[in-house]
Amino acid sequence: MNFQNLGYFVIAARELNLTKAAAELHISQQALSNHIIKLEQELDCQLFDRRHGLQLTYSGKQLKRSAEQILDIQRQTINAIDDINRNMRGELRIGIGHSRGQAILPLIIPEFSRTHTMVELSIVEGSTEELEQYLERGEIDIIMGYAPFLLDTAETVELIKEHMSLLVPRELLYNQLGTEKAEEVLSEYKKKADLSLFKDLPFVLLKKGDRIRTLVDREFYLYGINPRVVTETRNIQTVFALCAEGMGLTVCPDIYLGSPYTIVGPDSYTRSKLEVLNFYDEDKYDTFAIGYNRDRYLSRVAADFIDFAVEACKVFN
Repeated sequence: MNFQNLGYFVIAARELNLTKAAAELHISQQALSNHIIKLEQELDCQLFDRRHGLQLTYSGKQLKRSAEQILDIQRQTINAIDDINRNMRGELRIGIGHSRGQAILPLIIPEFSRTHTMVELSIVEGSTEELEQYLERGEIDIIMGYAPFLLDTAETVELIKEHMSLLVPRELLYNQLGTEKAEEVLSEYKKKADLSLFKDLPFVLLKKGDRIRTLVDREFYLYGINPRVVTETRNIQTVFALCAEGMGLTVCPDIYLGSPYTIVGPDSYTRSKLEVLNFYDEDKYDTFAIGYNRDRYLSRVAADFIDFAVEACKVFN
């Protein structure tokens, strides 16, 4: 039994579709089938039930669990030996939310790659829940997201004390309230961040289930506000664009306001059309962090990346 056959089998077992698995592995479907057949012959059992699509047999399910553990131990061992030999080769798998990567990774990865030329970087995007599961199973090496992470074995390193801002399109505000009333509301809100001042205006927000939306809904609940949400999307850049064009107010983590790689970054055209206000009190913030699984070997490459991330994120604090 060799590692290559096991690795190919695991991909096929996860996809349960040989065409997709072969494409992911960059080999032909026939070549993948041959690897699986060799494994079945070696183990003298059938790993897949091919009668109705592709399903794992009981033996296949048992092997999948064991193979994932074997391949994870293999990778940790290679990382440890590479570090001992000071051979900075290998792969670093970074888990991050769909939206956050654009704002923060360009500030870290290019410089990191210039100093770690033999390291292959893989970006894995997903929800916080998905990424924590990947971290637990060893499918990613580090995770970047809101702390605290729910995984018990997650070791957390703080990157940013993140405040939230309320983005108010000036055109919408002045059209809805009139110049005098709009300026009065803005002045009042700047003295004290009272969301009820905007309770009658429309909002454009991320869809429910997104971590940012959850934080926003929490504040609305505390103020007893049932916001008029005119549209929702899963793409935060779309939210910013719709807000800037006057569809409604929205809420933005300050990391997006401070990054030059987003459409509401410093000196952007979109930013110029918006009033940027504190969403809640200055002493209230959320923590954006980087985490790793303390029960798994942390490679020197991963440790270096964490150091790079901490240094790069000082610009936001």
